[in-house]
Amino acid sequence: MSPYQYINTFARFGRNKGYNPGLERINALLAAYGHPENKIKTIHVAGTNGKGSTITYLKNIYQEAGYKVGVYTSPHLIDFNERIEVNGQKISTEKLEKLVEMIKPPVEELKGKGIEPSFFELVTALAFLYFYQEEVDLLILETGLGGRLDATNIIKKPLVSVITGISLEHTAILGNTIEEIAREKAGIIKEKTPVVTGVQDRAALAEIEKISKEKNCSFININEKYTYELKESTLEGQTFSLKHRGKGVEASQQEFIPEGEYRTKMIGGFQVRNAVLALEVVRLLQEEFPVKEEALRQGLLKAYLPGRLDILRKNPLLLVDGAHNSEGMENLVSSILSLKEAGVLNKQGRLYLVLAMLDDKDLSMILKHLKPLGEFNLIISENSNERVLSANIIKKEAALTGFKGKIIKPLAEAVKRTLEDARAEDLICVLGSLYNVAEVKAALE
Repeated sequence: MSPYQYINTFARFGRNKGYNPGLERINALLAAYGHPENKIKTIHVAGTNGKGSTITYLKNIYQEAGYKVGVYTSPHLIDFNERIEVNGQKISTEKLEKLVEMIKPPVEELKGKGIEPSFFELVTALAFLYFYQEEVDLLILETGLGGRLDATNIIKKPLVSVITGISLEHTAILGNTIEEIAREKAGIIKEKTPVVTGVQDRAALAEIEKISKEKNCSFININEKYTYELKESTLEGQTFSLKHRGKGVEASQQEFIPEGEYRTKMIGGFQVRNAVLALEVVRLLQEEFPVKEEALRQGLLKAYLPGRLDILRKNPLLLVDGAHNSEGMENLVSSILSLKEAGVLNKQGRLYLVLAMLDDKDLSMILKHLKPLGEFNLIISENSNERVLSANIIKKEAALTGFKGKIIKPLAEAVKRTLEDARAEDLICVLGSLYNVAEVKAALE
């Protein structure tokens, strides 16, 4: 049995028993190896949106500074191994196989007691073992779902807890209000550990700040510490300005995060906030992990994350974006409108939206967020994920929202036929799920 076959025998989110909250199982798994997760210096990142981008900025900055950086993210877009990487290199299948053989005995022992870890708990344990073996200088750790009861929250003392953005998602699990979801995400906050956030929703921000105070943590809201503004945006990247704000600007702000202009090749106005969030984390950890300004700037410039306003082809322009919740949709729509307004996108070109999504997402909300785009051609499809939402359901809901949609299945065929129909000046945007990314890329090969 290959390591992938073994790993896939465990319950995944969306399947029966795939989400079983609690830290007992991963604690038992890692206890068998002396809790390696607590021997690694870690930046813990939670949030509804912005985790992947913020992590990508941090990863590239610290790699440019010469550190050995481990990164744990989910889900994978193309292949499983990308979930676990060191200095941009995915774990090899050979090393993964050795780790799986290593972890089987404690897993089987737990099964004998009627305790079976989930897919995500098993993979998280494998990741911690790998990063410990690799002796990484720094681990950047992304939560899987929520925070408080997420398997990654087994760590006892991160260097810093980072909370990116908060939006309504997984409400059946995390809660029906922004406040409830914020409390779950803020569950990663540990006693006397710095908290850095870019959250903009006031209610969510209040919850995070309250929990930070209860746990005697320094609380940093980048929106109170910096003024940042998008200055220029093209399909090749964007430039933003950064200024310090508030009374008593810290000396380390002036020294390590100079005021002025910065550039990143990741497009979309929302990426500026993610970049500033990463900069503040770097400033906060400057004493233990020094980073020079050149590494800072080069890290921002080299950062690239597939599936986030990702340009796959030009003439016609083909974008794929994983937006699938309220904040993500707002970011995507505002970015398209801004690029059109700036003349980066042809104002005379037609807009094609290719929508495929999972059945646990808020379809009505996603469709309502599309209204500011005005006139567009809606292509409805299905990706190959087992939790995919029926195209027929999407079409019916779209009609109720006032949109006429055409069903083309599967997703690869929808992209192929839309490319054939589109003119050179048109824009095609595939949206609705991160699981679309691999299929769209495969369709272009």
